[in-house]
Amino acid sequence: MLAFVFLFLLIENLLADCPSNTTGWNLNCFSFFENSTGFADAELYCNNIGGHLASIHDGFTNALLAQEAIKALHKSTETDFWIGATNLMKPPTWNWTDNTPFDFTEWKKGEPQNISGNGCAALSMTDGYWTAQDCFMSKPFACSIVNIVPTTPITYPDYVNCSEGFIYFKSTHSCYGNSNTNNFLSWKDSQLHCEGLGGNLASIHSYQEENFVKSYIYFIQQFVWIGLYSVDQNKHFEWSDGTAVNYLDWANGRPLTNHSGCVMLGVDGFRDDYVCDTTLRSLCKISLFP
Repeated sequence: MLAFVFLFLLIENLLADCPSNTTGWNLNCFSFFENSTGFADAELYCNNIGGHLASIHDGFTNALLAQEAIKALHKSTETDFWIGATNLMKPPTWNWTDNTPFDFTEWKKGEPQNISGNGCAALSMTDGYWTAQDCFMSKPFACSIVNIVPTTPITYPDYVNCSEGFIYFKSTHSCYGNSNTNNFLSWKDSQLHCEGLGGNLASIHSYQEENFVKSYIYFIQQFVWIGLYSVDQNKHFEWSDGTAVNYLDWANGRPLTNHSGCVMLGVDGFRDDYVCDTTLRSLCKISLFP
């Protein structure tokens, strides 16, 4: 019974939320068209509705398309229909027109035959096997459109009661501060201290974020270590939390050349006046949301 329930949930997960006149499976919506046309025109038609000729990556999908085609194409006199397999793009290699991996085949015995012009695949509605056929032949066809499930936008709180010594900044969804404002540490020990609190020395990525952080400095009236550092005598800088260095606001005359490479923040901007072993207060940043 549990196995049945699991299978039901698995299938329910794989079924795409598709329009009523299409077949949904594995996050794809398959549509069948009776108006017979050549392979290239069929692919262009699928492109115009946001998809490609159907690509097939497992036996179940192949059987499903053969079965659904019998119902959808019952007025057609053809016994097969175009799918997206072709060797026209990179002859003699077969590929899917949607550029997904060609990781499954269901060729009829003896297929694909190496005959000039037979570079497009059709799927038989009678037995589910594929044959290589003349691409200019007119056939019904099946399109596949990837069903993109809309994501619910994440909403963040306007206010969070951070732990003692920390203040929340909504724009970055993070808490800034230090649980022990009397703790003076070197840059390295400051980073380890912040890691122990679940964060890093603060990284700063905008004017607004810098101004918010400076309000903390105005309050304590002290320089603080932030997460900016250099390992090549201030030629290049990185943030200790691994985020991109996309905002820098150096104080006048900084950064100094051939210096220690550890950066502190003052009311006038980023400074590298002190060697990394200097003990200062630490400004930690703890991200609350991904």
